[in-house]
Amino acid sequence: MKNKAYEPLVDVLRNEIEAYGRLFHLLEEQRSALIQQDVEGMLSLNDEVSNHSVKIKRLNGERKKLVAELNPGGGSRILLWLETIQDPSRELFQELILEINRLIRESQRQLSCNQMLYRRALDVSRRTLRILRPDQSEVPGIYRRDGITGGQHRS
Repeated sequence: MKNKAYEPLVDVLRNEIEAYGRLFHLLEEQRSALIQQDVEGMLSLNDEVSNHSVKIKRLNGERKKLVAELNPGGGSRILLWLETIQDPSRELFQELILEINRLIRESQRQLSCNQMLYRRALDVSRRTLRILRPDQSEVPGIYRRDGITGGQHRS
């Protein structure tokens, strides 16, 4: 890389790729735990995903700060900054950004799948409770999909 000023940004982008890759891996593990009905594993992975999301948010903030420093008056959006540079490094940045975006899309897809599995598991649990305890079809303290607890009725 010819422009040494870009090196910190390249490092942050590589760290973001690593972080999004790890997030995707955690989401895949979470899916496996859901399928295997491993409650302890699910809870542990939920915490890991949450903690890892904080790391990603921090890296995102670092990237925006570095882009803003490289692009005074031009904002912190990397794609807008990328349009302004006429340097061989531009291709490297484009590849890094493409990889980050790919990992984000894959993680979002996996997250949607996991959320669907969680909803199905909740529905199965509720049906099982209704079969086992038909006299208590609405269990107080359990939230329904609409966010209202089971013991409450809509007005």
